[in-house]
Amino acid sequence: MTYQLPDTLIYAEHEYRLVSILDEKNFFDVASLGITINGCSTANYSGRLARFAVVDDESLLKDLAIRTSQSLPINNVLPRKITIKEQVANFGDYYSEFGSIFLGGDNYYLDLNIPVEYTGKLLIADDSIKEYRVVGIFDSPLKFRKNLLLIVEEGLVFDVIDVSNIIENERKRRIITETEIKNFSNNSDVFKLFSKE
Repeated sequence: MTYQLPDTLIYAEHEYRLVSILDEKNFFDVASLGITINGCSTANYSGRLARFAVVDDESLLKDLAIRTSQSLPINNVLPRKITIKEQVANFGDYYSEFGSIFLGGDNYYLDLNIPVEYTGKLLIADDSIKEYRVVGIFDSPLKFRKNLLLIVEEGLVFDVIDVSNIIENERKRRIITETEIKNFSNNSDVFKLFSKE
């Protein structure tokens, strides 16, 4: 299976990859917005790409790109088709690394700023390690030098813990024991590392 493009999360004015969600099925569902996905690409089987943000400790859905034939407003924001130039400006990292996956009838919702009423833990990451970059289907936190654990209660982020050292120790352990790094993307396995946090 092709590497899947990750959602991102902006925290402290920096964009991170959203690499693990403890309770993923209760985090975000496009269907809750009244939109039906119809279509996908090999690099995006979900048919959507989201950018989340933490603003004043509140979790928000900021932007959404979605494969749908519907042109329904979300939070009073109408969808629009955007040019390749705009895609590069708004989803530049994805475009430059993987090419556009949202051409051909896809809708972009920018600046939605919808609260995400989630309770649980999120792991965000940045500063990828080149040799581990695109190895598995999903991003593993082990592929990044910087990892932050966000503790969220009813959509409010009440604690952020730098767990980069814990992830680094797990990466080193796997290298020593010759355990594949790409296989470490299962959410339940990832969060077991932080059971004492």
